[in-house]
Amino acid sequence: MKKETAKRALAIIVAASLIFLFGCMKSTDQQAETSISEEMSPTVIDTVSDVGDDSAEHSGIYYVDATTDESDSGSYASTTSDENVVLVENGGVLEMNSADINKLGDATEGFSSGQNAAFAVTTQSSCTLLGSNVTTNAFGAYGLYVSGSGSVISASDDYVVTAGSSSPALVAADGGTMTFTGGTAVTEGSDSPAIFLSGGSTLSIGSASLSAANSDLIMVLSGDCALSADAQALSGTVTILDDATLTLNLTNGSSFAGTLGDSLPANAGVSLDATSVWSLTADTYVTAFTDEDTTYQNIESNGFSIYYDSNAPENAALNGQSYALSGGGFLVPLI
Repeated sequence: MKKETAKRALAIIVAASLIFLFGCMKSTDQQAETSISEEMSPTVIDTVSDVGDDSAEHSGIYYVDATTDESDSGSYASTTSDENVVLVENGGVLEMNSADINKLGDATEGFSSGQNAAFAVTTQSSCTLLGSNVTTNAFGAYGLYVSGSGSVISASDDYVVTAGSSSPALVAADGGTMTFTGGTAVTEGSDSPAIFLSGGSTLSIGSASLSAANSDLIMVLSGDCALSADAQALSGTVTILDDATLTLNLTNGSSFAGTLGDSLPANAGVSLDATSVWSLTADTYVTAFTDEDTTYQNIESNGFSIYYDSNAPENAALNGQSYALSGGGFLVPLI
């Protein structure tokens, strides 16, 4: 996004607006305060512009570019502003196990494209991250960041904690895909959602601990994004900006306590299997609504109602009818 667009979103999530596809580079740290594990040689590599739509420049400590690499029990850190700790780009493939990744150093400019993230994967690259600790304590220091169609992060049993403002824990942008199972994703700073989506990205989460102490749990900035929960509890506020949509899929005993917008236009669709539960905290408007439990007993209305788009093809099974929900609310068509 352009800077002026990012500033508009920043009103809700400070300059952490946006997130365009970015690549990244490796510039080895030349300062004594930045530590590098013994696995990496202190070789200096020039920072260059990325190809594609992203013109931002990026640099990192551990850098994988168009190659395949593995790391086991490594320790990586950066205290330099606008520098990633781990960076994978240009079709690179990384398998990283039991790593300690620490990011200090405030973002100074352009951090909305992930230049100050602790862990970044972009330009059709992929990474498997297992049993690792990712911590950040700086302004604009994301935890895990994936950007671009074909870019994938698969994270299992990892501990991701951010302490600074404008520092989401899990960020998927511009068609990037992230899977986060087990483990923990926590944010402590303001304007730092646990999950941050934009640009038609997808995030799947299961059996993880999520929290955002001073922010929304989930924020969707732009594009048609999807969040799938498998055996996952979600509870907290969700913000979906006007030019964004979210499809929320709840399966395998998942639960969601919250609302997805209490005014028109509807910016979200919801799908539940018969084992999953949605507990309403306010009236909410949705586009598509599907539920394997045709009695809708897995909706805890708490006196609130769900208003659905009767013209959406996905809602054909509802026949434009109203249905009583447990707790006094209703499933109601928008006429």
